Amino acid sequence: MDVTSITNYLNSWGQEVITNAKLKLRAGGKGGGALEQSINFKVKPDEKGFVVQFSMLEYGQYMDKGVKGAGGEIKTGKNAGTWGGRRYYTTWEGKRKDSPYQYGSGRSSGSIYKGIGSFIKKKGLKGRDSKTGRYITNKSLEFAIVKTIWVKGIHGISFFQEPLGFGMKKLIPLFKFNLKEDILNNLSKTTLS
Repeated sequence: MDVTSITNYLNSWGQEVITNAKLKLRAGGKGGGALEQSINFKVKPDEKGFVVQFSMLEYGQYMDKGVKGAGGEIKTGKNAGTWGGRRYYTTWEGKRKDSPYQYGSGRSSGSIYKGIGSFIKKKGLKGRDSKTGRYITNKSLEFAIVKTIWVKGIHGISFFQEPLGFGMKKLIPLFKFNLKEDILNNLSKTTLS
């Protein structure tokens, strides 16, 4: 059976989901980088019909669904206070859920430091001591940012979940229409031959 209408529709649908995800990522202030460029999809036939596979860099799932912090106290700076570390995101179904990710034991390889260090350099950030107002070293700023992220966690921005949910609401009705078109096209080809 010729399934051109269905394939074209699924490709159009997948493109709409990733376009909206990229727009939401930019609106959340996280666009323009490698993550945005990595968001992609493929339509693949399988034994049950079709699969639309979405892909992105691994850290995209942490941005989308957030990461729970360890909780605790931050003694100085604008984030001073006691934090529980709980983080949420909105699923594609529109439900608010706890993030499935959490920072580990504190004995990591230091990869978060490497990422924050390159972020500081890329953005040209300069930290100041909250008491004296003097500039601090990049290493001190890196430590302060990592400590804050470790304690508070990262709130999920649902940049992929929400566009996927919006797309899912439209998927079935329009899929049925395109399936009907393919069936009618196949019937007319069969009747003509």
